[in-house]
Amino acid sequence: MNRNSQVRDVFSNTQSLAETVDFELLGPDLGKDLEFRLKIALEKGIIFQGGDNPLSIFRTVLRTSIREIETHERGRLFQRFLRFGPYEGEGDIPPELSAQRLTDDDTAKSITFIYSFMVNSFKGAVTELLAAIACQQVVERMCLSGALPKSSRLYVGDSVMILRDPGRGVLKGADMHVLVANEQQSGAPNITLAGVVEVKSGRRSPDDMSRQLDRHVLRAGRGLRVVDLDYPAENVLLGWGSKKRIFRIMVQPSDWKLPRTFWFENTERGRILHMERTVPPDEDSLPSELNDSPLRIVLKWSKEAIAQAAYEMTFWYMEEVGRIIYSDMDEMPKDWRHMTPAEAGRNAAKMMLYYAILRCRTARESQRAIALYNTYGFGYALGMHFKNAKGGSEMLWPEDLDEILASGKTKHGCRIK
Repeated sequence: MNRNSQVRDVFSNTQSLAETVDFELLGPDLGKDLEFRLKIALEKGIIFQGGDNPLSIFRTVLRTSIREIETHERGRLFQRFLRFGPYEGEGDIPPELSAQRLTDDDTAKSITFIYSFMVNSFKGAVTELLAAIACQQVVERMCLSGALPKSSRLYVGDSVMILRDPGRGVLKGADMHVLVANEQQSGAPNITLAGVVEVKSGRRSPDDMSRQLDRHVLRAGRGLRVVDLDYPAENVLLGWGSKKRIFRIMVQPSDWKLPRTFWFENTERGRILHMERTVPPDEDSLPSELNDSPLRIVLKWSKEAIAQAAYEMTFWYMEEVGRIIYSDMDEMPKDWRHMTPAEAGRNAAKMMLYYAILRCRTARESQRAIALYNTYGFGYALGMHFKNAKGGSEMLWPEDLDEILASGKTKHGCRIK
């Protein structure tokens, strides 16, 4: 079996991964809150793609993120990274191993893909779901004030898509749409775009988000696919009321940081690392005035809390792909034969990240690889924020945490920032 066919076999087995998880993948607090939010959102009539209960909606969004990763031009390279990995030594790759290891350039591309695209795909998916109920509260206030009709509905994610030219499918539009279906006595039905929502999981300036919201409005004019019904451009009305107003809403996480407090517990199985529990604010921050444009919502969950969940989802996916690869015993290295496929998957993910650090050619490559490796081993709050005196990432080991517990920093001056 050649390398390309091995990668294709892995792809054929990853489509069902989303069906194996529940909200605990996000951590107990964030997961419970998202499940509660989706339950309330469904009760309020918000439209999602892919399900009529919280878990099916979450799994549908997770499947979409996995599909985005696998259809990306570097998706297959990522799977080769887990299967073959970088060269595990220094210097040039020996000729006899050149066909069995990734080049340094492909290794760097793999790390960038994990660090940026994969993590951001999961971050965006989680933030969008968290934002739905807050946006619905704003829509309800608009309906009560008379700014929108009571028949307005909020559509989330891929439940609304932008029509392309006939035969060319659809494009992703705004993260959410506020739509009003119009009753007609005759002729084709039409629909009114009354609002668009842009959700960001990280930092973006209000001006950038405003320009993106404006682009969403223009693209909606091409025509919309709403769930399973197409509305050509001539059947999409832009703006509600005599002023043809389209509400624009921007949503971002809050800025609070995850706790950096940690301690070890000695058990019969060894030492267990514990982190101080995260306690977010009670509520999202909603706009006080409905006449502002755009309206701004700040979620109670922070960028760091959502990033922590996204990294856990990323590492889960890496481990699961590794498990699928090593379910075939012919692919299992001889000295791994005592492992289960799941154990081999976890081992492969961590090992390849470590080897990637050895093959970095620039400071930027090194910083990304080290940050991923540290976060995989110690979690986002500690792993991503273990810094030297100059603010750069350093390899984190358990003894470093012992030194930090004793004196606040390591003997080399590294701290948890």
